[in-house]
Amino acid sequence: MPRVTPDSPRQTLPAALQARPKLEAVARTLTESADLALFMTDAQQHCIYMNAAAEALTGRTLAEVVAHAQSLHALVHPAAPDGTSALDAESPIARALAKGTRERGEDVFVHREGHPHPVAFTVSPVREADAVLGAVIEVRDLTAERQAAAALRTSEVRYRFLAETIPVQVWTATPDGLLDYVSGRAVDEFGVPLETLLSEGWLNVLHPEDRPLAIERWTSALRTGEGYEVEFRLRLASGQYAWYLARAVPQRDANGRILQWLGTNTNIHEQRESQQRTEALLAEVAKQARETEAALVRLRAEKLAAEQRVAELEAKSSP
Repeated sequence: MPRVTPDSPRQTLPAALQARPKLEAVARTLTESADLALFMTDAQQHCIYMNAAAEALTGRTLAEVVAHAQSLHALVHPAAPDGTSALDAESPIARALAKGTRERGEDVFVHREGHPHPVAFTVSPVREADAVLGAVIEVRDLTAERQAAAALRTSEVRYRFLAETIPVQVWTATPDGLLDYVSGRAVDEFGVPLETLLSEGWLNVLHPEDRPLAIERWTSALRTGEGYEVEFRLRLASGQYAWYLARAVPQRDANGRILQWLGTNTNIHEQRESQQRTEALLAEVAKQARETEAALVRLRAEKLAAEQRVAELEAKSSP
C-alpha cells in the first residue's frame, strides 16, 4: 500500500486514498468528521494520515510521523523513561487488524510534551476483497469531560461535607416531592434508618397533629413551584418531640424546569420554648396589669364615694 511522502500538502488526503476509488467513502468520512482526531494506518499500522485535530492531540505533524515511519501505537504510546514500551500487538489497532473487526474502547494518548489525554476511540478496518488494507481510527479527546467530571465530584464532596457538618438537617427531593437524600444528622437525631426516611419521608416521625398542615404546605409548594416553609414537631430518638422549622426551595434549569428541591430542617425547640415562656410571662404581666388597673379603678371609686359621703356629712352638720 503506497504511503504519503513527508512533503505532502496538509490539505491533501493520502495518496493511498486517492489511488483507490473504493476508499472514497473513507475519504468523505475523514473530511466530514474533522471535529474528531482522525488517523489512518496501513496494514503494518504505520500512520499515513492525520487531520489537524489529530496533530493537535499528539503534538506532531503528519510529515514528521510519516518521515519516521511511526506506527500509531508508538505515536500515542511513547516509550517510558526507562525505555520500556508496550508491544504493538497489544494495541486495539493491532487487534482490529488481526480480527478484521470494528473495535471501540478507551485509552490514554500521550502528547509529545508528555501530557496524557484520556480518549475514546473507534477502530474500523479498511478492506478490499479479503485483504485488510489498513484502518481508520476516530478519536475523541475526553480530557475536558474528565476534568468536568472531576470538578463535579469535588463539588459533590464539598456539598456532602457541608451538608453533614452544618448544624441543621439537609435534604433534597425529586421534582415530584420524593426524598432522595437526607443528611446523617437526621438519621442520628431521629434514630430512624436512612432507608426508612427516604421511603416514608417525615411522616414516620411527624407529630400526628402537625401532619395536615405539613402535607398541605408541601402539596401546595409542589403544585405552584413556590418555596416551602412550615413549623412542625418531629419525634426524636428519645421518643420526645421537638419543634422544627422546615424550608425548601426549588432548583431550576435554564428553562425554569424544577430539577430538585433543596431543603433544611432546623431545630427551633429552644427558641419555641423561650418564645412560649416569654409569651406566658407577658400574658402574666398583662393579667397583673389588668388586675392592678381594676384594683385602682375600685379604689378610685371607693375614694370618690368616701369623699362624697364626707361632703354629705359636712353639709348636714352645717347650721
